[in-house]
Amino acid sequence: MDPLTKICADQYVVMRLPSDNCKLVELKVDSSVSLGKFGAFNVNDILGYPLGTKFEICYDEDTAAEPIPTSGKFKNKIPIGRIRVLDDSTLIEEEKLNNFDSSENNQDLINMGSDIQKLTSDEIEELKKQSVSGNEIISKIIESHGNFHKKTVYSQEKYLKRKKQKFDKIFTVDYLSSSALLQYLIDKSDIQRIMDMSQESLGMLLNLANVRSNGTYLCMDETGGLLVYFLLERMFGGLNDSTDTGKIVVLHENEHPNLDLLKFSNYSEKFINEHVITVSLLEFFEPPTMEEVEQRFAPLKKEQLYELKSGKKNTYYRKLKWYHNQLEIMKVTNEIEYDALIVASTLQLTSLIPKLGEKVHGSRPIVCYSQFKETLLELSHQLYSDLRFLAPTIFETRCRPYQSIRGRLHPVMTMRGGGGYLMWCQRVLPASEPEVTNNIEVRQEEEGESSNDITKKQKLTV
Repeated sequence: MDPLTKICADQYVVMRLPSDNCKLVELKVDSSVSLGKFGAFNVNDILGYPLGTKFEICYDEDTAAEPIPTSGKFKNKIPIGRIRVLDDSTLIEEEKLNNFDSSENNQDLINMGSDIQKLTSDEIEELKKQSVSGNEIISKIIESHGNFHKKTVYSQEKYLKRKKQKFDKIFTVDYLSSSALLQYLIDKSDIQRIMDMSQESLGMLLNLANVRSNGTYLCMDETGGLLVYFLLERMFGGLNDSTDTGKIVVLHENEHPNLDLLKFSNYSEKFINEHVITVSLLEFFEPPTMEEVEQRFAPLKKEQLYELKSGKKNTYYRKLKWYHNQLEIMKVTNEIEYDALIVASTLQLTSLIPKLGEKVHGSRPIVCYSQFKETLLELSHQLYSDLRFLAPTIFETRCRPYQSIRGRLHPVMTMRGGGGYLMWCQRVLPASEPEVTNNIEVRQEEEGESSNDITKKQKLTV
């Protein structure tokens, strides 16, 4: 099955709950998933359906009420329900909830608090224990509401939306794209981890860097692998079996790279190792030489390898892996000219970018992201005086979201601030300056005359 269009096993997906929250889930075969107060279900029941399908958790007498272990405030028993795929008939049932009388205004509406609701909370809990569907519970709540028909259409829709978020058991399974992962981290308020990035700033970064398939890119990523996830998705489209030969060389300042967010991607470990190469800054600026590598390790011939015992063979293969890694580092530092330089780092960019820019091919972009404008201003002022970098420009992205309900189209009055800043410039290879020579010497070479003859001619002219 295609993991880009179908729900597959051993795949990370994002589940959108009735409360408008999201949950990242790895779909393991023969396992169950708990959605808290909304219920639980078996993973095998949703495999094979198209991504984006809506499911409802249903409970009846035939449902296996075997609880799954939970924690937190939902540590009580959560039975595993069966899954029902929502179709057109279900959508018709949801439309019936809207068929109630309404008022043109709220002047007859009297606020009586909880007294206006005849259905008590104990009765609602009893309905939930009887495994009544969410639509039936909401319908009974509306019928027992004394002033629901006195509300306006807009007030009824808001009331209905609140009740659906509370009692519905419908969830949607979507593909975990890089944008969905970014939005999930933003909703979790994990802003510092992703350096205050936004979807608009990352979209502009990919366009300014001209990221495409079969490209080779030099990158610094301090967002835990989110930027590399965006690059991989732009280059390979989420396919593990892509035939493209693009590579991403990721520089890091620590002993080991931090690409933890790549575990949520649907790329295999083999695919990531083929297309993502990690190199420390120290090794990048001072790469090992072939003599130094061969002094520490030299590959054996097949006849010599067969003579080794099993313990020494394991040690040999570990050293062989290190040997190939050193050869790869020598290749990416000496032989490759990169198609773009993409940096999202908190290091001092004024000293870092000129050194890294030397590895970028001519007429290729350099894009730097920072959450602070002053950092990029200092960098752009320095690059203005360097002939190797053309037209450094700073961009800021702000995109106001709009409410797109029919008849009520207007910008949303609250929006997330920030989003970071981008600095873009073009890497150029300046031509060598022409040699400045004396005009008299040039005329001598052209006409073959001596300096005395030229002086005589000047005197006669005067």
